[in-house]
Amino acid sequence: MSKLDIYSDEELSNQKLPPPIAGFYGSPKIGKSTFSSMFPKPIFLWTERGAAGLKVPKLPKEGPSSSWLELLKCIGDLLECEHDRETVVLDTLDVAVSLCTKHVLATDYNNDTKQYMAFFKGPSQMREEFKRLLRGLELLRDKRGMAVIVISHDGLQKGANALGDDFKKFGGSIDSGCWNLVRDWVDQLGHCCMEYKAIEGKAHQLGKDRWIVFKGSPARDAGCRAGYEMPDKIKLAYSEYEKHMKEGGH
Repeated sequence: MSKLDIYSDEELSNQKLPPPIAGFYGSPKIGKSTFSSMFPKPIFLWTERGAAGLKVPKLPKEGPSSSWLELLKCIGDLLECEHDRETVVLDTLDVAVSLCTKHVLATDYNNDTKQYMAFFKGPSQMREEFKRLLRGLELLRDKRGMAVIVISHDGLQKGANALGDDFKKFGGSIDSGCWNLVRDWVDQLGHCCMEYKAIEGKAHQLGKDRWIVFKGSPARDAGCRAGYEMPDKIKLAYSEYEKHMKEGGH
């Protein structure tokens, strides 16, 4: 009988984790893009002009992607062409989902919204098409060794409650099906926010610090996969993120 070929304990202990696939969502202008630009040798796949002021390489070079196929081509170029980039940042998921929706609507439904929405067939098809983006980004990590960052604005997603009424929770401001795909796909998911406290029915800001919350709850989608653990929350600063990654042996 042949011996099963598996890694030894020593080999397992010496294995390095792949670079993270991380998602960060938060309100506009809180600093998500600036934070992401601090990762090692970044290149932005930009779909909107929020990153225009950042002096980092961007694809497309001339301006944000104007179509779904153009965005996918940028990922293909990063996979196939020679470059020295170590981090790819998609800024933002919001517009990427919009481009995907427009592509499916035009290609398969001749821009007929009524047909697109009939029996929810169009949105289901769009979500399948959206998976091409996630697969391409994952290949950049697996084949080119790049860290992957995806950015979204925040919004409210529906939380399901088997014992009572459904509820709302913080999540990315994108189609719920696409958000669930992203949430389950990333190694780290952080909510970029400021702290508030309700006083007499009104929200009051506590200080000026900005945070990344990695602890999930019924009120917020967040969390880390085993091997990529982070504290419950850290300041929204790359130096803080880098420190905790190094403390975790990454």
